[in-house]
Formats: sequence, structure tokens, C-alpha cells
Amino acid sequence: MSAIKLRIDYLFFGGIGLVLLLSMLTADFLDPTVFNQLYPSEGIRNWTGLVGALIGGSLLEIFGPSALLLPWLFVRTALHQPRQVSGLAGTYYAFVLVFLLSIIHEVVLLSGNIKTVELEFFWQNGYAGRLAVNWLEHSIDLTLGLSALAVMLIFSIVRMIQVLSPLPFIYGVFKVGQKLLSLLASKINPPPPAEILSNDTIAKLQGNSHV
Repeated sequence: MSAIKLRIDYLFFGGIGLVLLLSMLTADFLDPTVFNQLYPSEGIRNWTGLVGALIGGSLLEIFGPSALLLPWLFVRTALHQPRQVSGLAGTYYAFVLVFLLSIIHEVVLLSGNIKTVELEFFWQNGYAGRLAVNWLEHSIDLTLGLSALAVMLIFSIVRMIQVLSPLPFIYGVFKVGQKLLSLLASKINPPPPAEILSNDTIAKLQGNSHV
């Protein structure tokens, strides 16, 4: 029996999270998304194919680079132990966090400290942040709205602290590395075989125990 026990749920959710992250990292503005129905003549550039282009590219267009947190939040929400946040609540707060970070990103871009013209597609902000900031500017005072968003952000982080913390992941990686090193050491330098006692020796030991 192997010293390392692989769990099916770890492989399943970890694989989905990795594919989701890859679909965002390899997204291209020419690939089809929910907002772009055109199929490029040279083929899809996304490494995960058409489905990955539709999902990863659309998430980037909606939330901007803050969407890169979604794979991590998805995996941690599904696998975090001890479970203090339900799957439904974890999914809700994950999207709230990403949405709030998208708004903050839009505010930073509007401040003029970053030249948006020089930004690549990957770092352009999403539609959700733009629409939210536009609504705040025309509906309520922007400063008041940002203060309320800051409170919501702090509350969401506190609520999801068990999911956001990378410490359980680092601990898991450390434990796996420790088991791998122990297994490798046992293969290189196996323990000496146990000494087999003869029948006469066993009889003598039993006699001494009676004494």
C-alpha cells in the first residue's frame, strides 16, 4: 500500500481549478466569448479549446484580472477542512470578492496613474467593474460608495479567511514532500531484515520467562 493516499475529490476539483486557471492565462481577445461570437479564421488560441475560451475569456471580460482568484477560491471552497463555509456560501463570497476587486481595479485605472492604452488585453478591467463605478458616480457619492465597498470587502475577507489562507495548502505540500522523501529514503537505504529466531532460541526464551 502506497504511503501517499490520493483522494478522488482532490484530483477532481484540483484538475478543474487547474483547467480553469489555464483557460484564463491563455485567453486571447480574438477567441470567441459570450460577448464575442466571432470564430477566428486561424483557430482558437486558448490551450483549453472552445469551452475554455468561452469560460476563461468571458470571466476575464466580466471581472478583469481579479477573475484569476476564482480557480483558487473554487478549489479551496470545495476542499477546505475543517469546513466552516458551505459550498453555496463559499461560491457567493468568492464572486463578491472578485467583483469588489474588479471595482477597485477600475478606480485605480480611472485615477490616471496607469496608462490604460498601454495595457494588454489580459490587464484590461472587466465590464462589471466599469458598470459598477459608473453607477456609483451617477447614483450616489463615489467616496461614500467606496467606503461601503471597503466595509463589504473586509467582511467578505473575514468570512472567507479559512478559504483564502494559503497555510493549509503549504502544509499539505510540505507533508506530501516529507512522505516522498521518507519513501525515497526507504528505497535507497531499506531497513535491515528482522532476525528470525530458531526454535531452540524461542524455547530458551520461554523457559527464562517462566523463571
